[in-house]
Amino acid sequence: MNDLNTRQACKKLITMPRRWFPLWVLDRYILREFLIKYCVLMLVFVLLFLLMDVYNTISEFLDSEASLRDFLLFLLAKLPGNVRFILPISMLLGCMWCMATFGKNLEITAMRASGVSLFRCGVPIFAAGLVVTGVNIYFNEFLVPRTEKKAELIYAEHADRRDFVQNLLAYRSPDGNRHWLFKTFVTGRRQTDVTLRTCWDRHLIAQFIGDPGSPAFRDRVRRVMPSRAAAILSLDLKGQKEALFRALNGRKVDIFARETKFSARRREWTFADGHFVSYDRKDEHDTSASRGTSAVHPEEKYKKLVFTSEQIPESPDDIANAVREKDDLSTAVILDLVQRNPNMPDRVKKIYWTLFFYRISFPWACLIAVFLGIPLATKNERTGSLLAVISAVVIIVAYIVIAQVFLIFGKAGLCPPWIAGTLPTVCFIVFGIWRVFFDRN
Repeated sequence: MNDLNTRQACKKLITMPRRWFPLWVLDRYILREFLIKYCVLMLVFVLLFLLMDVYNTISEFLDSEASLRDFLLFLLAKLPGNVRFILPISMLLGCMWCMATFGKNLEITAMRASGVSLFRCGVPIFAAGLVVTGVNIYFNEFLVPRTEKKAELIYAEHADRRDFVQNLLAYRSPDGNRHWLFKTFVTGRRQTDVTLRTCWDRHLIAQFIGDPGSPAFRDRVRRVMPSRAAAILSLDLKGQKEALFRALNGRKVDIFARETKFSARRREWTFADGHFVSYDRKDEHDTSASRGTSAVHPEEKYKKLVFTSEQIPESPDDIANAVREKDDLSTAVILDLVQRNPNMPDRVKKIYWTLFFYRISFPWACLIAVFLGIPLATKNERTGSLLAVISAVVIIVAYIVIAQVFLIFGKAGLCPPWIAGTLPTVCFIVFGIWRVFFDRN
């Protein structure tokens, strides 16, 4: 009878209504406790990465007798690249540490008893997670590419005692019409000892040979086309121009420049103080290539040659990005490369698209930390913070491993790039949201 009365009394109990806004005192308290723990973790991880950079590079700076200022600037330039990996890890550990502490002190129980759901408890941390996600996106897309390049330059200049250099750098344009060879490629818009292998066209003929009717035109035709010069020069001016174009168009020509400059404002290449050599046929890529090609004239000198963006679309930055590790490129650079190179091989395009989608989704790992950290931490509230931290480490390691496996699958073409780049992040976020709502009571 007593049990029946107890059950009936329980049914008549009026549950506390769910409380949402405003809860300023509670929100400030939760946010303050979270930020304290998050900042402590960030500081610890930053110091660990800083010590690792010091250990890996200090010997090179000491051997080169670099100044302390240069070494500190190098460490400062490396810092943003390390922070972008620290942000989601610190978010997860900080979230679980904070919520586990609340659970251990029975504060979660008190909040629930007051009508505050688990989801509502985590609103301040969700807001912090969105802010950190925005910061992570900024780091990945804007800050890190610049600081990594700056760190590379400082290291090359003060540790290696040279500019950022790649000796005998070869680059082929995406359309296959131009082959570059840099004796020494140096970061910047001025290069020395550059060879450009391309094919004759009207632009090159106009700059190298000149206009029909001038004495210089006749002399250059005789030197460049010795076997056909007489027949070409016997025609009228218009006929000379068309006959020369038919004779040279599509044939291979090597252009050597003692110095090249690139104008970013005008998007123009200027070749200066060099020479050119043309050949009897263009490049051949089938079995007939064994016949080879022969130069049809000795080296012909020139003073200046200008190429517009229509003749040479690529810039020094494009060439540098082509030899840079693809994983170091930002999504803006990747998207620009793919859009401007429609003839890019499908295998390479899949690699770029996989990295593009991965770069878009990775910053949202900070939200994974929040959505998974809150329910797991409160689930382990009786066992304390240690199990929560262990769970956090297992989760973040599992996410990184799975994301890297899918990244490999996407690069290899085993699955569509958008799936390989986004699926692990989306699945972990969905699972975390489900866990939050599953444990909301």
